[in-house]
Amino acid sequence: MSDNIARIQGELESLGYQTTLLGSPFGRVVAFPYIVEVGSQKGKQFSLGISMEGKESYPEHPPHWIHIKPPINDEKGVVQSYSGNCGEIWIAMSRPPGSLWDQLPTKHMSAYLTEHIRRFWNDI
Repeated sequence: MSDNIARIQGELESLGYQTTLLGSPFGRVVAFPYIVEVGSQKGKQFSLGISMEGKESYPEHPPHWIHIKPPINDEKGVVQSYSGNCGEIWIAMSRPPGSLWDQLPTKHMSAYLTEHIRRFWNDI
């Protein structure tokens, strides 16, 4: 799993994001500052984190958990709050991209952010 997180972190950094690795109840999380581009939170900055679930292999399988600080109010699917490395409160949401991932011609963090994360924020 650590190779998955390292690859995700490398891809995000290649896109210009400054990342940090965090621990969570869901394993290692790659976190980075993110400004929301769509939806009700448009223009707001959050710390966004991405983690894998189980032993899936990225990029064959997409990241499953979306972590957000500060927490947002979203009651769709599985949601759990937890304390981060320095006691800050995060929320983790189970948001797999589903069949969208299988339809993408290129499985990379750029496509994940553009297709899945934008869709996620648009639905908030």
